[in-house]
Amino acid sequence: MTNLELIIRPATESDLPAVRDLLVRTWHHTYDSIYGVEKVTEITDRWHSVPNLGQQLARPLSCFLVAERSGVLVGTSKATGAVSGAVMLDRLYVEPAEQRSGIGEQLLDETERAYPFASAIELDVEPQNGRAIAFYGKHGFAFPHLTSDCGGDSGVQARRMRKVLKDGAGAAMLLRPVRDTDAQDLIGLITLCFADYPGCYFDPHGDMPDIVRPAQSKLATEGRFLVVEDPTGRVCACAGMDVPETGVAELHRLYVRPDMRGRGVAKLLTARLEGVSRARGATRMVLWSDTRFTNAHAMYRKLGYVAPEETRSLGDISGSREFFFSKAL
Repeated sequence: MTNLELIIRPATESDLPAVRDLLVRTWHHTYDSIYGVEKVTEITDRWHSVPNLGQQLARPLSCFLVAERSGVLVGTSKATGAVSGAVMLDRLYVEPAEQRSGIGEQLLDETERAYPFASAIELDVEPQNGRAIAFYGKHGFAFPHLTSDCGGDSGVQARRMRKVLKDGAGAAMLLRPVRDTDAQDLIGLITLCFADYPGCYFDPHGDMPDIVRPAQSKLATEGRFLVVEDPTGRVCACAGMDVPETGVAELHRLYVRPDMRGRGVAKLLTARLEGVSRARGATRMVLWSDTRFTNAHAMYRKLGYVAPEETRSLGDISGSREFFFSKAL
């Protein structure tokens, strides 16, 4: 997610004062001539206070991003998924001096990538904000209808713009990096997956200690650890990768809740992590899978993985033996 020194990443609590400052600057730059300084100040004080921004970080299906260049925050976006399958782009703003440098496009692209199963993405735009209308029009948005009372404020008009996503399957699930607060969901997810196989037991502290504090695990800090969040805010799938040796990436922790299978979630996670692996110079992806996980083996083969006769024994409480799979990237 980098372009030269530009980095786009999920926002954290420590970013919020800088996010607020950026929003205040960009709102005054964009809207003072439309609403006046006093009205813009009043709106930003309510909409973009640090406590209000903080509440948005933990909302279900919330994708809150920041863009930074050389450690300085230069852009931000926020979107929210809905059970209906649509995604609402709540805001996207770039530092005035950094506009027209591609930051907005990258924030929009990362937002769309975060909702791979969404049917559409929508946003409200001020009718007099010609530059924003042109920007979104260039990226496939059109006007279905006029709305009013934007953000609950009477007198703040907006036009609703909408972009139909070609691959939308009608579920606005969120694909994002793992958080430490996902630990209990991950334990429940893996326990549920193991329950399909007699004799498989899950001991998170003994077998998978990286699940206990997942965002601080080596898999997350040195590799990539992703989860899929469903419309209730529950983690329904996960997968990770690392690069154990030059040119070789390894796939780990690919699990999908039984009620979410058959929707392409595992295929999507695998494809995303294969892409990350290629970007890190890997020419081969490998993985180990329990010999009892026959459904997973069928999926891996469909995705181009081959399994030599090589196996290994883990010596865990489940008496696990694993097959080795490999794929050229």
